Amino acid sequence: MTLTLRTTAHCEIGLVRKTNQDSGYVSSTVLLVADGMGGAAGGDIASALVIRDLYAMPPIAVAGPLVLDALKRAVTRANADLARLVARNPDLDGMGTTICGGIFDGHAMNIVHIGDSRGYILTGQTMRRITHDHSYVQSLIDEGRLDERQAMNHPHRSLLLRVLNGQAEVNPDYLSCDVEAGNRLMFCSDGLCGMVDDVVIAAALNLPDPKEAMNTLVKLAYAAGGSDNITILIADVVDEDETGDADQPVPTADEADAGAPDSDAPTTTDDTTELAVESTVQDVLLSPEFVSSGLLGAAADPAIISLLESLNAPKSEESTNDVSDDDTTTLKSAGHRQVRDRKENQRYNPSGRRSRTGVILIVLAVLVVLGGAGWGVYAYVSSQYYVGDDEGHVAIYQGLPGTVAGISTSRLFETTDISLKDLPLSWSEKVSQTIPMNEGGLSQARDTVKELQSKSIQCLTDRAQRPLDAPAPADGC
Repeated sequence: MTLTLRTTAHCEIGLVRKTNQDSGYVSSTVLLVADGMGGAAGGDIASALVIRDLYAMPPIAVAGPLVLDALKRAVTRANADLARLVARNPDLDGMGTTICGGIFDGHAMNIVHIGDSRGYILTGQTMRRITHDHSYVQSLIDEGRLDERQAMNHPHRSLLLRVLNGQAEVNPDYLSCDVEAGNRLMFCSDGLCGMVDDVVIAAALNLPDPKEAMNTLVKLAYAAGGSDNITILIADVVDEDETGDADQPVPTADEADAGAPDSDAPTTTDDTTELAVESTVQDVLLSPEFVSSGLLGAAADPAIISLLESLNAPKSEESTNDVSDDDTTTLKSAGHRQVRDRKENQRYNPSGRRSRTGVILIVLAVLVVLGGAGWGVYAYVSSQYYVGDDEGHVAIYQGLPGTVAGISTSRLFETTDISLKDLPLSWSEKVSQTIPMNEGGLSQARDTVKELQSKSIQCLTDRAQRPLDAPAPADGC
């Protein structure tokens, strides 16, 4: 039995974002999704560059560990290229990308994964998640502090602990997933899996026709708000001997970098749909024809392709670290056009007010997990505040609730004399579970404390006025 993949892919901007920072590549042997990020820096450039380096790998006719070793070398190369691009143009500092997908060797899917894009496998009617998110909310799930449904609505659900960003230390997951005829694989960006529950995704993925499944999945992402770029790759594992499908060869590195025309090479396909913010599910009619091979999203953008090709331009030894005026202009325009959407800044390298006093615990916690990538997240973590319990009293904390790798990511900032026993039960429980300040920071936290103080005074007043023999009310006051 000779197994191959029958693929269906879709990549688009979504209903809210102004740019598509997702990239992808799909063929009968390679499935890759990259979700770029970085605020004002070029997330689209980062995702496209990594996809280029991975899909340009030469064909591999071996299975198992050797494929994973080749993937590791390609990821190392891509990470070095990201570092080189940032060194050439500091305006791109802070860009990064997730990567999820890999190479099918005829028996197993050999996968690289970093970030919160996801891989799934459907066996029979049962869907299983292959990858494990590298995100803050996933760490809370692992510790039992959140369930999957709560995580989808958490204010910090987009905070990533690991991405590919050119830093010296990166730690992707590498794994092999055995497959058999009849299985269905799916890789997607969080424009789908971050918006739609796995149970709902599984129901759509079970639709027999992969195009109908794709159409349904995209509509589900729309119905959930469509607030992020959406990239979905579906691959049915089929017996090539029975179907007669021919395996499409993967381009060699030389062919890909040189851009040489080749009738057997995958075509570059721009499958990005421009949608207005006010678009609704009813307004959008998806094409029944989806991409079966080629580049997707930012990786198919001609301007970005041209920029990435310039990386391979020969340079003299004296000018290795220099960049032409044209390159500088292209890079700056590619990076600065992201500034229009301030919501993008909350993805990987968020900006925010920094409070440097006493944030050593936060810095250590983040740096332990992220290594050299910690400073972008440090600025974000140190600007966050929440109201919580300090030995039975209301207190303000700086940072994020919970721990990462067993280390606290917050510190006690201000204490109060408000006892949780003097609050209505509903509010006492809220404080015990922590009350995050989604936007207002320290000012919002102090306003919350004032509100709790008012409720405490009212609660104490009610108790003083209640007859001694009267039953305690349901709210505890």
